[in-house]
Amino acid sequence: MDSDALKTNEQEKRFADEEGFNEAETETLKKFWKRLFGLLGLNSTSTQLNGAAGRADELDQIIAKHGRERYAEALWSFTTLEDPDHVAIKFIRARKHVIENAVKMFVECLQWRIEADVDLIVAKGELGFMTQPGYDGQAFTHQFSSGKTFVQGFSKIGGPVSYLIPRFHKSSEQSEEVMNDFIAYAMECLRIFTTNLRSKVTVIIDLAGFGLSNMDWKAVMYFNKCLEAYYPESLQLVIIHNAPWVFQGVWKVLGPMLDPVVHSKIKFTKSTQDIHVYVDERYLFKEHGGSSTWKLLYKPPSTRTLEIDQARKTELMAQRKELVVKYVDETNSWINGSSVRNLVSRHFLALMMRVQGLSLDPYIRSTTFYHQVGGVLPNGLVGFSLREGEADREYRGHPRSREQVLEKIEEMKARFKTEDVDFPVINFQL
Repeated sequence: MDSDALKTNEQEKRFADEEGFNEAETETLKKFWKRLFGLLGLNSTSTQLNGAAGRADELDQIIAKHGRERYAEALWSFTTLEDPDHVAIKFIRARKHVIENAVKMFVECLQWRIEADVDLIVAKGELGFMTQPGYDGQAFTHQFSSGKTFVQGFSKIGGPVSYLIPRFHKSSEQSEEVMNDFIAYAMECLRIFTTNLRSKVTVIIDLAGFGLSNMDWKAVMYFNKCLEAYYPESLQLVIIHNAPWVFQGVWKVLGPMLDPVVHSKIKFTKSTQDIHVYVDERYLFKEHGGSSTWKLLYKPPSTRTLEIDQARKTELMAQRKELVVKYVDETNSWINGSSVRNLVSRHFLALMMRVQGLSLDPYIRSTTFYHQVGGVLPNGLVGFSLREGEADREYRGHPRSREQVLEKIEEMKARFKTEDVDFPVINFQL
C-alpha cells in the first residue's frame, strides 16, 4: 500500500472513530446509501443487487405505492435534526450489518411514517389535535394530563427517562386511532431528548396499583412494533417496577409476544435500589427512592409556531432542499470514489443540516408541552428541573447545540482553507 493510500485509510479510520463508527460500519454505511439511493432514484445505481432480485422487486413494489419522491421526502424529514448516518446506522446495527435487511427495514419504516402521517402528527401537535374537527382531541391530551406518561430526567448513560404509569390508563377512554397517534407523537418527542448517537431511552413502567382493567393489549403491541421496527436501537432498558401478582398472568402471555430484542432489555425491580443502578436518585421521585420533588403540571401549548410566518417557512424549506441536494451529491461521490474529502464534506454538510434543521423545526413541529415549560430550547438543548415549581433546569446536548455546531463548522471551514481543499458552499446564512 502506498503512503497516500495509507494516509487515506488512517484519515477515514480517525473520522469513523470520532463519529462513533468503526471501519466496518463506515463501509457498511456506504453500501447502505448506495442501495437506498438506487431504490429512490437518487443515483444511477441499479435497484438490484446480485442475487437479490426477489428482494429488489419487493422493495420496488413497496416504494411504488407512494412513489420515489414521497419516500425521499420522508427520508429527509426523518433526519431533520439528526445526521442521516446516525439514523441509518441504527437500522444497520439492528439487522446485524446485512445490507438488504437493513435497507428493507428502513424502507418499511419510511412507509409507516408516510401511512401513519407521522410528519402531520408532529406538525399538529397537542394544540392541533385539540382543535381538529371530528377528532377526540381531549382524549389525545388526556394521555399527558392524566400523568400516565411523561419524560423526566436522564439515565446514568445520558439518555432520557420515560415514565409509564398504567394505573392511570383505561383502553375504553380513547380510541385505537387516538392511542396510535399519541404513541407516534410520544416517540417523536423522545427523539428530541436523545442528545447523541449513544443516547438511548430508559423506560420506567411503575405497576403500582395495576389491575387487569389497565391492560391495553393493542397499545402495548403497537408500542412494541414501534420500538422494534420504526425506532430501532433507541431503547436502552425497560424497568418494570412494583409488578403485582396479577401481572404474572399477563406476562406469561405478553412476554413471548414481544420482539426478542425488546424482551432482552426488560428488567423487573422491586427494590428502589435496583432502579438506582440505572438512574441517579436525584432524577428519581421519592416513591422510587429518589430526591426529586418535580410534579407533572400539564397545560396544553397555547401557541402555534407553524402559523407565525409562512413566508419564512417557505424560505427555510428551500434552504433545506439546497442542503439535501449537496448532501446527496457528496454521498454519491463518496460512494463512487471513496474519497476522504467526500466523507469529511458529508460530515460538514450534516453539521449545517443540524443547524438549519433547528431553525426549520419550529415551522414543521407544533409547540409541545416540553417546549412550553422550557425543557426544549430553540438551540437544541434539553433539560429537566428536579424540584416542584423550580425554573432552573439541568440542560444537556451542548455538543449538538446550535452554538457549538456553528463553532465546529467554522473550524472546519478554516481547516479547509488552510489545506486549500474545496468544500460545500451554501447560498444562505445559517
